[in-house]
Amino acid sequence: MAKYSNYLFKLDLLILSVLKRHDMYGYELSKIIAEETHNYVVPKHGTMYPIIYKLIEEQYISSYTLLVKNKARVYYHIEQKGLEYLQQLILEYDNLVYQINNLIHGEDYNESK
Repeated sequence: MAKYSNYLFKLDLLILSVLKRHDMYGYELSKIIAEETHNYVVPKHGTMYPIIYKLIEEQYISSYTLLVKNKARVYYHIEQKGLEYLQQLILEYDNLVYQINNLIHGEDYNESK
């Protein structure tokens, strides 16, 4: 089966969902997304970091640097504005999935669940 691309969701949704748990650095974010989607979504750094930078620019997340074993590591933190944006993304995602299920399974599919 082919890996899913970014058609059904925004990677923002996954990044913010993971950051809602606790602050993380980039590699950790990518690893958790891959693990918890059973490698159906494996964010590449070249894709993920531009999204992270956009989230910072929009003030949905912030970043700070910690020294870990003499190595600087940038951690990301979801802000209140990011939590609100996450709720909007979740609603949009749920609606999209609902509508797609209606299309491929028929309208009775969602009502029978």
